[in-house]
Amino acid sequence: MNARSAEASLDAVSESNDGADTGIAPVEDRSAALAEVARQHHAPLVRFLTQRTGSIEVAKEIAQDAYVKVLAVERQGSIASLASYLWRCALNLMTDHGRRRGVRERFVQAVRAEAEQLAPSAETVVDARQRLDIIEQALEQLPPRCLEAFILRVVQGLPFDEVGQSMGISGRMAKIYVARALAYLHESLEDEDGGSAER
Repeated sequence: MNARSAEASLDAVSESNDGADTGIAPVEDRSAALAEVARQHHAPLVRFLTQRTGSIEVAKEIAQDAYVKVLAVERQGSIASLASYLWRCALNLMTDHGRRRGVRERFVQAVRAEAEQLAPSAETVVDARQRLDIIEQALEQLPPRCLEAFILRVVQGLPFDEVGQSMGISGRMAKIYVARALAYLHESLEDEDGGSAER
């Protein structure tokens, strides 16, 4: 049922239950009038909201919020029909609730889809740890000068000229050392990948 048809059925229900609430009550009688409206309309209102939302807890919460809205407005002026206004507030609140729930569900679905894309599988985690172990072992086997150049360039992010200055060599030689280190690491990983494929 769309919002327009729900509103029409809401009007029919509220009018059929609108017995004593047709005039404008004096200010001093407003509390009593609203209490009488609540006595007559609370059960059908909650039933109506439960059918539309699928949850009695949500229905009761919306009904309670509708009472609060009616009270807030009636302090500022008079309402010709408290019952009709109560049902109108409930319909508006129900529509807002459905809209917020839809937005929330779409957001959760989007986050979940993103998380599934980013979250590594158990197999990916194991593979990454194995690769880290291989890299650590390979780094330990590098010649000291290659290891120093690799750390300065790759880990600390220094330009090749500064790597060379730090090591007392030319920038060109620093490039050669880093290239040797990277080639050895790449070869170690390829050997492991080849061994895994054979297994």
